[in-house]
Amino acid sequence: MEPLFRKGILAGLGLISLTKEKIEDLVDDLVKRGELSKDESSKFVKEVMEKADQRTKEMKDWVDKRVEETLDKLRPKALSQIEEISAKLEQLSAEVRKLQKELEKKAESK
Repeated sequence: MEPLFRKGILAGLGLISLTKEKIEDLVDDLVKRGELSKDESSKFVKEVMEKADQRTKEMKDWVDKRVEETLDKLRPKALSQIEEISAKLEQLSAEVRKLQKELEKKAESK
């Protein structure tokens, strides 16, 4: 489950890089129309990207927290199931050993 979330984060980062290109295009248009100076444009792009980086970090932290909470909920059940399966396996192993001894006894008596 965790790799799926990580892929989602990486996809989000890909979208942010795409967003940077779009922002730069928008800023170039604003500069061409005279609504933004060249000096302001680089500052604007930098500010937007810093905010995007901050949001990305916040999103990653949020997802990591939710994944950890989910795993914390699943671990006890998984451990219980593992213990149950281990007990059944031990029981089956004991039965196999018992049957092997019975077969050996029958083979010796023939």
